[in-house]
Amino acid sequence: MALVVGLTALLTLPAAIEVSRRSKRIGLLDAGYAAIPIAFVLGLVALVMARRARKNLKWLQVREGGTGIATVAVVVGAVAFCLAVAAVLSVGFYGLVVVYQHSR
Repeated sequence: MALVVGLTALLTLPAAIEVSRRSKRIGLLDAGYAAIPIAFVLGLVALVMARRARKNLKWLQVREGGTGIATVAVVVGAVAFCLAVAAVLSVGFYGLVVVYQHSR
């Protein structure tokens, strides 16, 4: 389940970009304002779920081969979380540049 949540988080930002490309009413920033928090929360949830799954599998003393999906889910969740943070920083700096340009 953590892998599914992580993949959903990972695909949220590209889906928002595609929606903004195909829509005449939704701009890229508008799509980002909706998609970035969703990707952030889903990435964090996937990361927590995957780490919990790995701990549970170790507690159940499952051989290392059984924790592969949980490890992949940790990586996917971390990548999705990092992409969401990068998107937040990008939008934030863009906002600062716009404010600076309007103040001059």
